[in-house]
Amino acid sequence: MKRWLYLMIAVVFVAGGVLSIAIAQGDKVTIDNKYPRDLKSPVTFSHKGHADQIACTECHHTWKKEESKTPQKCVECHKTDDAGNLGAKKVYHKQCWTGCHKDLEAQGKPTGPTRKCSECHPSK
Repeated sequence: MKRWLYLMIAVVFVAGGVLSIAIAQGDKVTIDNKYPRDLKSPVTFSHKGHADQIACTECHHTWKKEESKTPQKCVECHKTDDAGNLGAKKVYHKQCWTGCHKDLEAQGKPTGPTRKCSECHPSK
């Protein structure tokens, strides 16, 4: 009987420890692509805040959950040194800033940064 009690107590402590570590991790994501000439600082945002509002495939447009647990990073397809339409800088700005934040602002809906570069890219 005592053995089961000790086992249950150990399970509770382990589960509590794992849960507290998971909660402490936070949900912040930092996009730091080291743009050429280091023009702007990295962008940090709440992944949970975005995931609660939009479908995963809005940002991770080629990800299939059933094939992989984690999506690819954007820069695996959208290279930071590409100045073309598929370059990381243009894609981020088109997808996030003009394609989402500015659209929400135009609709009069709550949104994130829409005015200044420094709202996403804080001073170094």
